[in-house]
Amino acid sequence: MSVVIPVLNAAGPLPALLEALATQHPSPPDEIVLVDSLSTDDTRRIALAHAHMRVVPLERFSHGRARNLGAQEATGAIIVLMTQDAMPADRNWLAALLAPLADPQVAAVYSRQVPRPDAPPTEKFFLAYHFPPGPPLRRVRPAGRSPTLADVFFSNVSAAVRREVLLHHPFDEALIMSEDQQFARDLILAGYTIVYQPSSVVVHSHRYSLGTAFRRYFDSVYSLTLIFPAHDLKVSAAMGRRYLRREIGYMIRYHPLHVPYYCLYTLCKMAGVLCSHFADRMPLGLARACSLHRYYWENKSGDEHAPDKPL
Repeated sequence: MSVVIPVLNAAGPLPALLEALATQHPSPPDEIVLVDSLSTDDTRRIALAHAHMRVVPLERFSHGRARNLGAQEATGAIIVLMTQDAMPADRNWLAALLAPLADPQVAAVYSRQVPRPDAPPTEKFFLAYHFPPGPPLRRVRPAGRSPTLADVFFSNVSAAVRREVLLHHPFDEALIMSEDQQFARDLILAGYTIVYQPSSVVVHSHRYSLGTAFRRYFDSVYSLTLIFPAHDLKVSAAMGRRYLRREIGYMIRYHPLHVPYYCLYTLCKMAGVLCSHFADRMPLGLARACSLHRYYWENKSGDEHAPDKPL
């Protein structure tokens, strides 16, 4: 079994993450493959000080390309995908993540995510909404219709995938983000089962500024419109209404002093979603300004000298 982690300047979180992987019970990973987007800090030195570790350089970054390369370089029959800022919550994270793969029909499993203690209220609600506690949840192909995001929701922040399946159904290297949703869609359409495993837990959360929230939702929803052709503005609005009804109640009940900032934050998210549905009609310069991943739009412009790594 191989752990694949795309990294960029990960010297800060890497020592603790590698220690958590090494102490997994009953056994740690057989190998760890870091796909390094040419880090300029001590990432490589820290990594190579550990046993069963390989560092694979990646010059032309995309989220999908980094994960595909890691799977190609790995030797294990099972690929465990992680991000550099996700931390196993306990020593049983890995064993719990791998357990559903005893069923040959299951091609991929993903973990529950819980926030860091200092996470903002919006992030705490987001993770509780999408990654609740409870029994495992199986995702299969819906009968009589095309799958939607709700049918295939998946996260490669912490996930286990059969290597042969991943090589046959790779991540889309051209997507700006949400490559995990595209991957899950493809597996579901191919007849595989995906399992959400809440007993496998990682600590993972973000603190986005207002501008970052706008850009992240711009990128995310734009990607979803490419992955799911029926995901138009009406679908986004319906999803947003369902989410906001519950989030507003949570904020008023548990974080009333945060409500003024929450209103600004929500407006930025909504603006990002709205703009994403018109991204292909925008001048490329405006789309690039709206995006968290500027390299995507520079590449789309046909500029062969555009950088292929996150900026």
